[in-house]
Amino acid sequence: MELFHEDFIGPRVRKQIKQYKEEYNYTYSGMLKSLIWFYEIKGNSVEKANNNIGIIPYIYNDACSYYYSLYLAKIANESKNISEYKPKVKEIEIQSPRAKIKPPKLFNI
Repeated sequence: MELFHEDFIGPRVRKQIKQYKEEYNYTYSGMLKSLIWFYEIKGNSVEKANNNIGIIPYIYNDACSYYYSLYLAKIANESKNISEYKPKVKEIEIQSPRAKIKPPKLFNI
C-alpha cells in the first residue's frame, strides 16, 4: 500500500499475492522484501508497475540472495569491535603529467 500510495490492497494485487503464496510457496515477508529491494534499493520506477506486483517471480531469488548476503555479513561482523578498527592507509604517488612534444614535420621535396 505504501509503495503504490494507496489506502487498500486492490483485488488484482490480492490475487497475485494468493497465487504466489500457493504456487511458488513465497512468504509474505519475502514478497515484501523483494519489492523493497527492487524499487527502493535498486531504484527502479514504481510507475512502470501499473499498480501490480507481477515482477515478484522474476526478482524473488535475487532479492533473497541480497538479503542472505547481508545476513552473512552481519554474522561475520558480529564479533568485531568497531572502536578497535583502524583503517589501513595506502599512499599512492602519481607522477606529474608531462606534455608530449611532437617532432617537427620535415618537408621532403
